[in-house]
Amino acid sequence: MLKDTGFVKSRNLQSYKIFTDKITDDFKSFDTWKASDYVKECWKRYGSSSSNNNSMNGTIFEYIIGTALYNKGILPMFLQASMAFVPNTDFDILLYTSDNFPIGISIKTSLRERYKQADLEAIALKYVHRRALNYLITFSGNEANNVKNKIKTGTLLGINEVITADTNEFDIFINNLSQYTFIEPGKIDIITSATKIKL
Repeated sequence: MLKDTGFVKSRNLQSYKIFTDKITDDFKSFDTWKASDYVKECWKRYGSSSSNNNSMNGTIFEYIIGTALYNKGILPMFLQASMAFVPNTDFDILLYTSDNFPIGISIKTSLRERYKQADLEAIALKYVHRRALNYLITFSGNEANNVKNKIKTGTLLGINEVITADTNEFDIFINNLSQYTFIEPGKIDIITSATKIKL
């Protein structure tokens, strides 16, 4: 199902095999679950078989969050995406609203210093798209609370909110996203002009 819905390009990827074999081969069957319960259940199934491979942990967590959004109809979404005129940024998930502003989502299993990169990318997005919203999704714990405090005190300027995926915060977040209509943004004309002068 990950391949059929576009989350992966190949069934030969190790991450695809792990998600399908250890978590579920039909994530749509969880569409009636609360999103936070789905995250907890998926991570529990994965955790019982996982190694300490941080890269794989991150990839699986991205699949879990992406499929949770998919199950709640948060579509279309763009994975590992960047936006025109926003250099050196790569969001785990980008959404684009019918009100013509993007929503960037960064997904981190562990924050440590990684929240700083997410904030820099969020600032870059807001510099070009003033109404952009940026969210950082992680697990609950001291790291999440520390970053939330940095947002409150104004230390971080780009991230609007840290969302803990294994709590009711994630359900509220998805409910808030559901208030928007998401679209595929149109193609951008690099130059627009009423008059063009040429030889």
